[in-house]
Amino acid sequence: MAERTSFDIDRFLEASRAVELGDICWEEIPRHRLTPAAVRTLHAFLHTESATYFYLRALMRTRATVDHPEIAPFLCAWSYEEEFHGRAIRRFLEAYGERVDEGYRARMFEKRGPWERIEELGQRAIAALTPAAFPAVHMVWGAVQELTTLSAYRQLLARTDHPVLAVICQRIMKQEARHFAFYFQRARQELAASRFARRVTSAGLRFAWTPVGDGMLDKRDVMHGIRFLFDGMDGDVIPAIEARVRELPGLEWFDLFSRFVARHQLRRAPASWLTKPERSITDQHAGAP
Repeated sequence: MAERTSFDIDRFLEASRAVELGDICWEEIPRHRLTPAAVRTLHAFLHTESATYFYLRALMRTRATVDHPEIAPFLCAWSYEEEFHGRAIRRFLEAYGERVDEGYRARMFEKRGPWERIEELGQRAIAALTPAAFPAVHMVWGAVQELTTLSAYRQLLARTDHPVLAVICQRIMKQEARHFAFYFQRARQELAASRFARRVTSAGLRFAWTPVGDGMLDKRDVMHGIRFLFDGMDGDVIPAIEARVRELPGLEWFDLFSRFVARHQLRRAPASWLTKPERSITDQHAGAP
């Protein structure tokens, strides 16, 4: 089926809502056990979902959110839904018996790495110096990160065996897929329309892109999550993410995720980390051993 070339923002806004949790049986959660590695990864999910506010805060300082009529309303709905993704993960962890400190979000922002601060300044500089290209940069960046997040939820679902977590992940994934669709379609439009935007976007990605959570989370938790979810260099999820990104005009070169995992020598997750080591999304589709 051919991909749509436009995004119905009105339909998106009308469908936007908090992820449904009213029918979740919270008392059932501690009866199904997860590995410590899976619990650690869920804490990373909580932090990355809860960091959306800080990204939105930085974006709202740029001109792009004013000049493009679809972007501001999308960001409002996007941040609203992402906030409830974080709340859903937090409620799950607390029901499981994990402690989540009230001040975790503020401390995460205070302790963010220097590269995260540089990225914020760079974003504002690109928006000010090359306003025509900034929407393309932002849409591509969002597309890569949303696709990574969607893939992460798929892998979390495949690598754990928890019926309540599965329901929550499936509901979050439906919204993440809609987020990715907006970013990807707008990125394609912006890049196709401007060679200059393609050049600026490529330069920005090569200079500053890192995986979701890097800069906000402890580096060790980022590395752990990439191994647990994607098997680092040994998996085929990261190549699949890059192949999708390379469909965008001017990004046929994109291999930054593979370079990141190779640079940090991230390998396959031990079987002891996984509840369902024999069932990975990529194993089913790629015939991996």
